[in-house]
Amino acid sequence: MEKSAEGSSGASTEKMKTSGGNGQVLDGSDIMELVGNEEVFGSYIDHKFQELDRDRDGKLSLKELEPAVADIGSALGLPAQGSSPDSDHLYTEVSTACPKISSLSSL
Repeated sequence: MEKSAEGSSGASTEKMKTSGGNGQVLDGSDIMELVGNEEVFGSYIDHKFQELDRDRDGKLSLKELEPAVADIGSALGLPAQGSSPDSDHLYTEVSTACPKISSLSSL
C-alpha cells in the first residue's frame, strides 16, 4: 500500500488506496477531502486505471471496465449481473454507453 509522506495528504492517500472493492463506504466529507487534493486524487485515478488495464495497452475496453461497473452496481444495491433482467438492462446500458477510453486524459 502506498502512502504519501506528508500529514493529511497521507491520510487521504491511505483512504483512497484502501477504499473501493472491499465494502468500505466513504461519506460525503471523505469524498470531498479526497477529490479536493489533486495530487492524491490523480494518483488514485492513475492507480485504478493501471489496475483495470489488464492488457497494458493504455486503453480500457468494456471487458476491462466490467469489474468497476459491477462494483458500482453492488454499491448501489443492484443485483449481480445475470441475476435480474431489470438490472441486466442497466448493466447493458452502461456497457454500450462507454466508448473505449484511450487514456486518462480523455476522461
